[in-house]
Amino acid sequence: MSCFPERVFQIFITVSAAFAFLTGAGAADPAPWPWMPKELVLYIATGPNNPRNSEGDFIVLDDGTILHIFTHYIGTSDHDNASACLMSRSSADGGETWTAEDKLELEKEGKLNVMSVTLRRLADGRVVMFYLVKEAADDCRPYMRVRQNDGTWGPRVCLVPELSYNVVNNDRVIQLASGRLLVPVARHDCQGETKWEPNAAIFCLISDDGGQSWREGRRVEPTEGILYQEPGLCELADGRVLMNIRASGGAQYFTYSCDGGESWSTPFKSCIDSPLSPTLIKRIPGSDELLAAGNPLLPIDGQSDRATMTIERLSPDAGKILVRKTMEHPERFVGPDWQYPSICFLDNDTALVAYFVYGSGIFIYKINLLEL
Repeated sequence: MSCFPERVFQIFITVSAAFAFLTGAGAADPAPWPWMPKELVLYIATGPNNPRNSEGDFIVLDDGTILHIFTHYIGTSDHDNASACLMSRSSADGGETWTAEDKLELEKEGKLNVMSVTLRRLADGRVVMFYLVKEAADDCRPYMRVRQNDGTWGPRVCLVPELSYNVVNNDRVIQLASGRLLVPVARHDCQGETKWEPNAAIFCLISDDGGQSWREGRRVEPTEGILYQEPGLCELADGRVLMNIRASGGAQYFTYSCDGGESWSTPFKSCIDSPLSPTLIKRIPGSDELLAAGNPLLPIDGQSDRATMTIERLSPDAGKILVRKTMEHPERFVGPDWQYPSICFLDNDTALVAYFVYGSGIFIYKINLLEL
């Protein structure tokens, strides 16, 4: 599939603009492209004994409350393997205002931490949380819990019984129209703290009984010379499943499944240019088109390769970028990383987009999809 030859809109979002909002600092110079109007509805800052707030997801509860659960690091280290639990904030008015204090959702279960949340309402009405438990440098496995009527989380179910290192990003698990659950996995070859292979085996964990049992689908065919990590999934309107893969080579790599995630086509370089960082892709409610959030390639020398984040609207087959925007003006700012977005569609026209910045915290914006 060829890429769209011209991106209709393109602007870049940087940390200076977000801090300008919070501190009252002056705006950046006008960008040469239009920018997306948006509203910053929540900023979850780091603080003492809390060096990092990061990967999370949203769920709309039965009473309309929006719950955002995220990884809350404890102590002095913000390393991926540092101590962390799961905290939440909630909104009772459609995301306009949020509770002021973090609420504990899940204690640290692993010897290292818990992190990387996906929240889903299944077809049978249950609200399920998927997350990672890290026991050691070579032991990272996905678990799931079902939310109880009293708001607590039921017994945990391990999706991978054998010792292994499995990466599942936040806001990535999907349920197909058939009811099948798919968990996109990047499995890394590890041996204690002495070996960690950055090039991962990519596949899906599959459940056809609502999460009671799990099995592995076929692995995605590797591409010579290309590093694969952190896949994501999206069911297209025609029933195919699109998998996008964080990859080297300057772009996301795409592959398709026509059998519900059992097997995958030969991966190819997609139209979404990116550094070695993940991109989240979801189908827009009431539309066949897709919404993608991730880091673009930047031409600015010395710029951090994750220092901006784009919002892109894709054609139904994900072969073309129809619109590309971010949520602020560009500025040269070296250092911070904007990472691991999550998206919550409130209706056909409105979405919440969250992501975190190292050394700062989580930013949640409300955006109008009609302005894309």
